[in-house]
Amino acid sequence: MPIPTYSTRCTGHRQIAHDVYEFTLAKPDGFSFQAGQFVMFQVPLIDNSSDVQGRAFSIASAPSESQLLFVAKIKQGGRAGRWISEMLKEGDDVTFQGPLGNFTLAGQGEEKLLFLATCSGIAPLRSHLVETLHQGDARPMDLMFCVRKEEDLFWTKELAAIAKGHPNVHIHVSLSQPSSSWKGRTGHVQDVAEQVINDLPERSVYVCGGPEMVKAAKEKALSEWNIPKERVHSEDYV
Repeated sequence: MPIPTYSTRCTGHRQIAHDVYEFTLAKPDGFSFQAGQFVMFQVPLIDNSSDVQGRAFSIASAPSESQLLFVAKIKQGGRAGRWISEMLKEGDDVTFQGPLGNFTLAGQGEEKLLFLATCSGIAPLRSHLVETLHQGDARPMDLMFCVRKEEDLFWTKELAAIAKGHPNVHIHVSLSQPSSSWKGRTGHVQDVAEQVINDLPERSVYVCGGPEMVKAAKEKALSEWNIPKERVHSEDYV
């Protein structure tokens, strides 16, 4: 069955951290998705707009939100990075295929949730968090969000506001390479989880980030936290 293709308009575009951009799209008529899924953008080469290739991006907005939200960490010289940082602007037409992917919340039997994210890996986890709360989900949820340095941080105020309005949600932000002036948590997401979560074996874990981080977090969840394999879910990006 062919994957549906949609055309829409970019409604917002801004740089939100050192090498991170956020952009929004109008939600096309007929497009629906589940939290955690992604789309495949048709990305033109910056120097030749007729040369188009697909690039996958997780949807950061929840299905209940009116626009589609995306966040991208720019890889220098990369096709998608150059398109987003040098070419894409508000008002542009954008084409994508989707929805795709199975990084969705499991059903019964997952009573306590732990989200582990690095940089733009926060996208599908934000979608999960906002959507579950929209549906009135009262399960305990902890989100560990790690970037390298202070200049890499984004969405911290929004995440704090979500937690403030929902006592079942706790947000933990950390830096892996902080400056001497940083007063917050330090360490990788899996290390921070061990510092603040006292019921790790009872959690269902959703991990999204770079391949090395995802591998390390999954190994720790399975071998040290004794979480059953069926309750450890992951998606990585390159």
